[in-house]
Order: sequence, then structure tokens, then C-alpha cells
Amino acid sequence: MRLILLAVTLYLAHGKIIQLPSYFKVCARSDPNFNECALKNGREIIPHLVKGENIFNLPPLDPFEIKEINLSEGQGEGQLNLTLRDVKLHGLKDAYLQNHSTDFDNGHNSVLLTVPQLKVLGTYNISGHILLLPIRGTGNINITLVDTKCMVRYHFTKQNVSGEDHGHIISTKVHLDPKRMYLHLDNLFNGEKRLGNQMNKLLDENWKEVFDEITPHIAASFIEMFRRLANGFAKPIPYDLLFPETLS
Repeated sequence: MRLILLAVTLYLAHGKIIQLPSYFKVCARSDPNFNECALKNGREIIPHLVKGENIFNLPPLDPFEIKEINLSEGQGEGQLNLTLRDVKLHGLKDAYLQNHSTDFDNGHNSVLLTVPQLKVLGTYNISGHILLLPIRGTGNINITLVDTKCMVRYHFTKQNVSGEDHGHIISTKVHLDPKRMYLHLDNLFNGEKRLGNQMNKLLDENWKEVFDEITPHIAASFIEMFRRLANGFAKPIPYDLLFPETLS
């Protein structure tokens, strides 16, 4: 019955019926146990949303694709330039929502996810220095993060569109904490196997330092894309339908 009422309200607001998916459940923002409700519903919704959902303008999220990521870090001999292209992020379908917290008054939200395996695949072009050593190459890249805790915090507000409030994410921050990272770059040093194998071994042995140096920039690109998708997700549905004051 609640989904029927939501669909009718959407019809009144937009002049056409938008039937919310049967798996999509909402929680009342006045509920003192809103976070517990959102956590439960979120765990049920995630496996469906990662497949994509036309009604929310949401493409498939596993793999999640991004055309290009550019990283330029440091100066002089410490500078590193890295470009990734045709990047695909695998593993979000197995994400597990561990915690959820929303502050409607201040527009703050945070979620904690654990992902057994996050894999970034694509092509790369690298030059400069990493771990203070010279590096160069062009080829395929594989970045695999194991048992990663992913804390996402974002600040949101309401925007009035055609007389109705809609949710809008202003900024997003993410912190990744993997138990292990594996990184492999094919064709380093123009295919010189000895040098390439030595560098890949060095990167593996010092994975934590390499992770701290390059991964935040890669994550930021994905998070910006997710922010845009989330805003597209919220755009067709009024704020009071996604976050109703009550369910009665």
C-alpha cells in the first residue's frame, strides 16, 4: 500500500506514474531509530542497485566504469604522473553495509562498507618517481584491494525544483583502509622484464606506502562520479518521498 501511495504522489508531482521498485523501502526521518531502519533497508537494497536501475538513472555499478583518471603528485625528482584509461572497478556487488548514520538537521551522512575484494583494471601511462625511484611505462594495470573498509561521508542539502524539494549532495569524502593491496603494472620500462619484475616486486613489498601515494587520487575520481550518480538518483524523486517525515 505504501508503494502505491508513493507512486500516486509521484504522479501528482510529475504528471506521470513512476513505480518505485518493490525492493526499495524508505524510512521515516522522524523515526528515532531511523539509522537502524536505513541500515537494514540499505543492506537489502545494495545488491539490487549495483545492477543498475533505470528509474533512478543508475547504470550498472559492477563493474563501474570511468574513462580517464589523471594523477600528478609532487615536484622535481619526486614528481609522479599517472594516467589511467578505460578503468573498471569490480567488487561492489559484494559490498556489505556495516554502519549508517544520518543527521538531517545538519545535512550529514556517513556509511561504512566492507568490500572483500575491490579490483581496478584498465590501462596506464606512468612517468616520474615512485618510492623515490624512477618509473616509466605504458600497459595494463591491476590494483586489487583486499578486505577493504570504506568510510564515505557526505554533506547534503535540499534544492527546490519546480516547487518541490529534492536531495542534493554537495561534497563527499572517502577513506579506504584495506588489509592488503596488490598492484601490477604490465610492460614497465618498455617491456624490459628484469627491470619491470624488480619494480613490481618493490611495489608489492611496499604496498602500504604506494597505496597512500596513489590510491586517494584514484578513489577521489570514483567518488566524484558516484556523487554525480547519487544526485541523478535523487533528481526524479522528491525529498519527502525518499525521506518521508512519517510513513502513515
